[in-house]
This record gives sequence, C-alpha cells and structure tokens, in this order.
Amino acid sequence: MRKIAIVGFKGGIGKTTTTVSLGAALARRNRRVLLIDTDTQANVSISLGIKDYGDTLAEVLLRKVKAESTIIRARENIDLLPADLSLFKAQQRMVLELAREQIFSDVLGRLKGYDYQLLDCAPSISLLTVNAIAYVQEVFVPVSMEMLAVAGARQFMHYLRDVSRLLGSGATIRLIIPTFYDPRRRVSTMVLQTLASEFGSRVTHPIRIDTKLSEAPGAGETIFEYEPGARGAADYARLASLVEAMPPVKTNGS
Repeated sequence: MRKIAIVGFKGGIGKTTTTVSLGAALARRNRRVLLIDTDTQANVSISLGIKDYGDTLAEVLLRKVKAESTIIRARENIDLLPADLSLFKAQQRMVLELAREQIFSDVLGRLKGYDYQLLDCAPSISLLTVNAIAYVQEVFVPVSMEMLAVAGARQFMHYLRDVSRLLGSGATIRLIIPTFYDPRRRVSTMVLQTLASEFGSRVTHPIRIDTKLSEAPGAGETIFEYEPGARGAADYARLASLVEAMPPVKTNGS
C-alpha cells in the first residue's frame, strides 16, 4: 500500500483538486483508494458532494473512535476519512501528547485493504502536517504557475529536511506537480522552466488550467463525473498513469 501526502505551504495551488482528481483517476484504474482529509476546511468532502457524516478524523485522533468505523464510502473504489472544524481542537490536544509526531501512525497504521492512501494537507506548518509526513512514504507537491508558489516549494524542501532530522526518518518528495498551467501566459513557461531546472525529473507534465476543474467541486463531483472529456480529466489520468508506473519507496520496516 502506498501512502502519499499532497502538501504545499501556499493556498490555492490545487492540493485538494489533485488529491480528489488523482484519487478518482486511480479508482478508474480499479485501484482501491482512501482519501484522508487533514484540513479543517473539509474541502475533500465538499469536492465529493458529501455533507452528512458523523465522526471525523478529529475523533480518531482523540481516540474516541477507531479509524475503521469513521471511513465512509464516497465512490466506487474510493473511501473517505473526513475532517471538520473540530480537527483544530484535536490538534491542540495532540500537542500535549508524548510522541505527538507519530499519532497518525498510531491511529491509522492498522488500516488495510487499500492500494493507495492520499492525504490532503492544509497549507500550513502544523502538527497535523508533521504527522502526515511522518506517516506517509511519499510526498507530492503541487505548484501553481506563480513565482511565489516556487518559493513555497523551496521552503517546503527545507522544512522536510528539518522534519526528517527531527524524526530520524521522513517521507520522500517524489513528484512536483505544476498546476494551473496556461501556455498563453509567459509566467507559466517561466515557472515551468524554473521547476525543471531546480527539481529535474521529479517535475511532472503540467496540469493545464481548466474551468471545468474549478466548477466540479461546486457540483460535488470529480472531474471524471463532471466533464470526462475535459483537459483536467486527461491531465489527471496521465498523472495517475505516471504514479502507477513509479516503484514504491522502500522504507525501514516495509
């Protein structure tokens, strides 16, 4: 089972869109996918049109319920462990615990039956983000076509090294995913060239700007449901093919 965190320190770069769209693309390839929302804004649930659910990741982190009983069916081959605003209070409680960086591993580590777990992370440096990085083996970093987003990617690289030193181990940044790419804009070309220069083969083919990708969450649908012929659907299907072709990361104890 591959565990992947979708992380970035800047908002509006396509983290949730990538989590949901990549998960849907993998599910279409008959892979079992668990989406884990670690953001208080609960954007994964909104994107999937899921409004009525009971317990969330917050209750799991507080050891009130088991993760297995909190997971809900979202689509064929897609399950969801939802979040809500109570995640903020759960994080405050987490700070008081021993080995607080390993809480995700403790409460989620027994989940089985999936080919992929995709964690949507908040655009912030927080204990939840540290836990996500400690829990997964791989990190994917979406970068929108803005120079500030490139700076955010650089900052995350340094942050990940610091976290890895703190934990004695850490996830590997496998992919840098250019998002909101518009070939008509000079800045898109500049940012893509900068990413290729700095991060090399980890940079994927860009996800092109697509109004359908922006509209789909409002309808509570994945891009493959909302507009399967859209550019965004083609780009995320291609990304899923790349992810499937990548060898899993080998970690200690795996």
